[in-house]
Amino acid sequence: MTAVVGPLRPGEPLAPRSAPGPGQVVVLGRFGAPFGVQGWVKLESYTEPPEQILSYPALRAGATGGEIAVRGWKRVGRGQLAVQVDGIASHEDAVGLRGAELWVRRADLPPTAPGEYYFADLIGLAAVNVEGDPLGRVAEILELPAHPVLVLRGERERLVPLVRERLIKVDLDAGRITLDWHRDD
Repeated sequence: MTAVVGPLRPGEPLAPRSAPGPGQVVVLGRFGAPFGVQGWVKLESYTEPPEQILSYPALRAGATGGEIAVRGWKRVGRGQLAVQVDGIASHEDAVGLRGAELWVRRADLPPTAPGEYYFADLIGLAAVNVEGDPLGRVAEILELPAHPVLVLRGERERLVPLVRERLIKVDLDAGRITLDWHRDD
């Protein structure tokens, strides 16, 4: 049976995506405002639980992709962390991180079990129904309280629940996802 795992919430790739590969990157979070005067900075984590972002190897920041090292962290609200980053020692330094995305190369993520996929692997796949009718491409995945929802964009936008009953097959090599969804729904 096909399953979608997510230590990751959906993230927008910084680089174009065709199929999972070494050049693809997955955004795991974004730096926010400075937190205090000693160089701490808020971090919005897209992982579940939020502190899991700190367990990923080779975290990189911003468009330049410089590797960063987090030397301390604490919770500062619902789903938010404050972190100390090597080389950031003042409020002024922390201001420079605001808005920078934290990401890893897709190849650096832990492998999934057979039949499991990261949300990021599904972004960009062509979606078809069991009859082979095109439904669009997976543009994003919304995380709603009941379950994730695929946003398919093509001739029109479709919202398809990402649940076992609807997800029939994922074929990363072919760049296609098959769904139990009627073309007119």
